[in-house]
Amino acid sequence: MPDKLIKTALCLVLFISVFACSSLGSASANTPNPADIEREEQAIYSLFLNPTSKPVLILEETSTNIGNDNPQETIDYIKSGLENVSNEVIDNYLARNPQRIKLSPDMNLGVEYILLSSDELAEISSQPNWGERLTEKYPGSYGYTIFSRVGFNSTLDQALIYVGNVAGPLMGSGSYYLMEKQNGKWILKDEINVWIS
Repeated sequence: MPDKLIKTALCLVLFISVFACSSLGSASANTPNPADIEREEQAIYSLFLNPTSKPVLILEETSTNIGNDNPQETIDYIKSGLENVSNEVIDNYLARNPQRIKLSPDMNLGVEYILLSSDELAEISSQPNWGERLTEKYPGSYGYTIFSRVGFNSTLDQALIYVGNVAGPLMGSGSYYLMEKQNGKWILKDEINVWIS
């Protein structure tokens, strides 16, 4: 009798081990590779850049445009305006944007770009007619673009991004965009404007 009990216990342990390993394997298969996330993020960034502007100016630090006063209000606004955005994408967006980060100067965006530091922007924008000053310093550019990090679902086929474009004093806007990947390409599915000046 003890042999039968030992065999049953061993079979049970083996079954649980195999089940646990297969569950872990499927969980890691659903977790995107960081390199894939970076590549998809850069593919989305490139869709919002004007290839005729040379160079394209991008604010070096990311921004979400979610205020500290009542972030839930902004999240509710996003959900109400982008009805098809999944909770998974919202959660990932928030997890990837806890604070501002500096974008990499090595991004592959398909256009010539310059990362504009906050200090340089503050210096330029403190001057009268700063939009003109920006164009004088960077001939061929037309304002600058602000990006958040991109929030994705686990299959990397739905994404949320905040993009702002500023051409000068009282000349800009910012929106959240819901993106979907269809047939290997990212497309804009929906957008909700947050500010305009």
